[in-house]
Amino acid sequence: MNQMQGVLTSVFKMDSEKGMEIGGGFTYFCHEFNKFIELPEDKKSEIIYPIISVMKKLGKVTEAIDRYESLEEVKMNNLTKRAKEDKSSIHLTHQDSSVELEGAVEEVVNSSKAALDAAVKILKPLWEINLFTYENAGKNVAASLKRNVPVPSQPRVAKLITLIEGSEPWMRKLREQRTKAEHQGISTVSPLSVTIVGGKAEKKYPEIGEGMPAKEFINIVYNNIFCFLQDFIILSLASKFYEGLIPIIINGESKTKRKFGVKIEKITTPQG
Repeated sequence: MNQMQGVLTSVFKMDSEKGMEIGGGFTYFCHEFNKFIELPEDKKSEIIYPIISVMKKLGKVTEAIDRYESLEEVKMNNLTKRAKEDKSSIHLTHQDSSVELEGAVEEVVNSSKAALDAAVKILKPLWEINLFTYENAGKNVAASLKRNVPVPSQPRVAKLITLIEGSEPWMRKLREQRTKAEHQGISTVSPLSVTIVGGKAEKKYPEIGEGMPAKEFINIVYNNIFCFLQDFIILSLASKFYEGLIPIIINGESKTKRKFGVKIEKITTPQG
């Protein structure tokens, strides 16, 4: 059996819960894939490199979330202090339109899109489908699978296509968020604000869209993109190495979080 050789290096922060989740899951998966799937070394590399690229992009997502969460409360505390020190006779609302917080949210969205773009590269060594981006909320990816995978193999990609098509609504929301921020220059993150009423501080944290806290939004994006990408990669490989790849999804303590798991069994080829 051919075994890939190389040097293992850290590609992103591994000292956070999300970083450990990504690194622990995807690294183990690559190890198991390399161990059990018999392919020439260069073919294994073509499959594993897109997975490593996905890891790196997801690492940027988690770093942006960590940065946002560490800054939000600090900035709110500073704004509250400034509001309490204001001795104006009228009730003023103090605001902080933080470019740092807004930038962290944009990084979460942009790196999530980049992770999707990296993931579709795995279809080239598997099915000779050469896609540059996860275009049009996945519609082009699903169409390419239907068009380019031979008819006898279509049942193998059916679950992957179902995953892509079922994820289209929230993918479009993600794309809309990115378009507003990056291409239209619209600020999508509301400012922090504090108003002192009766000696008490009424705080309002940054929100996205129609009243969703920005902190909640970026964590939902992470959970969605992490779960989607683990399924996308597993089902992509399962479509080619059909009998040997078994996805295992384990529910975590949180309703929105899943642990990454996969079982790979060596394929035995029937003797004709």
